[in-house]
Amino acid sequence: MENIVELFERLAREREEGLKVNPRYDIDKLADDNGEIRIYFNSNVEYEMYLDGKGVIGSTERFLDTDVFCNVHKDRIEKLTDGETLAHIAALSSNNDV
Repeated sequence: MENIVELFERLAREREEGLKVNPRYDIDKLADDNGEIRIYFNSNVEYEMYLDGKGVIGSTERFLDTDVFCNVHKDRIEKLTDGETLAHIAALSSNNDV
């Protein structure tokens, strides 16, 4: 049976290998069966920007009853930063960039 240290070491190795094969490994791992990731928006303004197709940054953490969040398809997420917590969501067209 694996102890916690061995588990984290194995997961780190798997992630490293996964990123070699697929640069979007982290995004794919976070996505549910529908290919979506639950994203928290800091304000209604950022959520409206997302709905309007503009580029915006959301978070993969912090889901409280009062939070503004929705499921975002992984194809719209450009990258994850800050320990996989900040999701950089692409604009739908270059005219909508933030």
